[in-house]
Amino acid sequence: MSGMDFFGHQERARKSTRWLVVLFVLAVLAIVASIWFAASALLLVTDTRSDGPADWQVLVAVTAVTLFVIASAMLWKTAQLRSGGARVATLLGGTPVSMDPTDPKERMLRNLVEEMSIASGVPVPEIFVLEHESGINAFAAGWTPADAAVAVTRGCLEQFDRDELQGVIAHEFSHVFHGDMRLNIRLMGVLFGIVCIATIGRIVVQAVGRGAGRGSGGRGKGGGAAGFVLFGLALMVIGWLGVLFARLIQAAVSRQREFLADASAVQYTRNPRGIGLALAKIGGLGGRLQSPHAEEASHMLFADGMRRFFGGAMATHPPIEERVERVRPGFRRPLASAGDMVAAATAVPAPVLAPGAAGFAGAGDGPRAGRRTRPADLVAAAGDPQPADVTAARELLQRLPLELSVAARDPMRAGAVLVALLLERDNARRERQLAPLRERDATLAYEASTLFQLISRLPADLRLPLLELSTPALRAQAPAQRQGLRTLARELALGDGRLSPFEFALLRLLERHVRLPGEAPTRPPGRPTPLVQHAAATAVVLSVLAHAGSGGDAAAAAAAFARGHRHLGPVAPMALLPVAQCDGTGLERAVDELASVSPLGKRNLLSACAEAAAADGTLTSGEADLLRALAAVWDCPLPLATAHGAAPTAGPAAFPG
Repeated sequence: MSGMDFFGHQERARKSTRWLVVLFVLAVLAIVASIWFAASALLLVTDTRSDGPADWQVLVAVTAVTLFVIASAMLWKTAQLRSGGARVATLLGGTPVSMDPTDPKERMLRNLVEEMSIASGVPVPEIFVLEHESGINAFAAGWTPADAAVAVTRGCLEQFDRDELQGVIAHEFSHVFHGDMRLNIRLMGVLFGIVCIATIGRIVVQAVGRGAGRGSGGRGKGGGAAGFVLFGLALMVIGWLGVLFARLIQAAVSRQREFLADASAVQYTRNPRGIGLALAKIGGLGGRLQSPHAEEASHMLFADGMRRFFGGAMATHPPIEERVERVRPGFRRPLASAGDMVAAATAVPAPVLAPGAAGFAGAGDGPRAGRRTRPADLVAAAGDPQPADVTAARELLQRLPLELSVAARDPMRAGAVLVALLLERDNARRERQLAPLRERDATLAYEASTLFQLISRLPADLRLPLLELSTPALRAQAPAQRQGLRTLARELALGDGRLSPFEFALLRLLERHVRLPGEAPTRPPGRPTPLVQHAAATAVVLSVLAHAGSGGDAAAAAAAFARGHRHLGPVAPMALLPVAQCDGTGLERAVDELASVSPLGKRNLLSACAEAAAADGTLTSGEADLLRALAAVWDCPLPLATAHGAAPTAGPAAFPG
């Protein structure tokens, strides 16, 4: 199976959002016209004066009020979901899974999510279980990978074995990579805005009905009350017609993306049996949710979670039989029972796969195993983890010293892991770092010093994955602790006035993924910009990468910069900046500015960065760390095996802080 085009899918997701806006505007115009007609009819019934408002005045008033109501409802719902995927999971009744679950099923779920996260280069998302949902379903939600949450129903945990749950998790991570989550949250806001019209109509009918019941009711008043009741009923009908059109939009946007996510799950795991049997079980047992918010979130579920009354046109997902057929060719069977579905899906012979590609384990011999040495392979790997990557993640988790593994998952000790990652290998410099820390927090200093002895023996390219594993525990700390750790991390990194690529990567990932109260998750811009508009910021990033891998050789840095520049596509002329101008502050500003570049522009940008970093034929651990951090900030996660086996950092791979 060929690789997934991450940047192409991101671009198509952006265009889908644009079409969503167009269709939404058309639906709103239809609603405004319908309400105008109903309001005009109401005025004819209730106002017998000849000097009543003109039609254009009614139209202006109706348009203004309707747009205000819909926009206010959309903004309110979007603000409600601004904190990311965890808010969606909580809204649907999700319960967080602890860092050290005692339930074997929850432990299996956490292990699978951690493997996929570390393999793909994204922080471990928050994990939820919908405890009161017996239907088999799952979803991923969030604005970006930085605030993603993955949730499964209790029925999903109880009915699936490891292979099947693995296929579902891989499916949901495809939505994380391809920009589907952001589109799904916007759809929730759209649906809520339109359904408010029906809600207002119901309120009008109830209010007028109660008022009429209490009043004496003369003829004129009775006629007016009847008119308002009819107007309220009209609003309800108009609102639900708007919802009908919104559901059609919802289905049109999400259907093809489910096929893509199924195919991605097969590619990530090289195990079509897992995702195929998971779909077959849903086909027999059902995935319906009981939550009152299930309807507005149905498009983001693994399978359609609602009962549809208008046939397939209203379904947000393709038919289960068709999805199973695509991942298990040869399966064609009507929905009868779970046993029949599973038996039919199991009976289909598994396709012949490349050696070492049968699932997450044992994939290390596949064609893309180990380190990717060509820059083109680095870019192609973005958002496209392979079985070799997940095998590397599993091996990392297995060979981590037990004490380090436990500390990384413990909110009380994860801060010591963070500090230990920033301690210098040189004894004298490390003591200078620890001395002031002992005065402030002797326990933290002692714990960090102890864990450092374990971390110092890890390969350099496994330090960032260890931070990713620690992210959920760091998020679980009290706000004051998070603030203190972020401040301390920056002090330790900048204490010597120099910032290594690893230190820069750690600080950016920490501040992006471990937020403070009041810090909203970083959201992508509404309108991406072309790369050509960011020549100055691009020059800063390429210059830093060129100097980081040059070992102080000015000619080598110039050659690396030129090589990266050639892969940018049509951009303005730019020159290599001197080392003095390549400081951490300037790099941070440039990286943030480039986050607004369009997906296809990011492909060229990441390609240029990879070419500059690998210009000397090697990719040091520091260069690999810097590449992964840049890609993460730009929402283009690079898999773990990108840096697997990277050479030790050599030369003055640092820049002024």
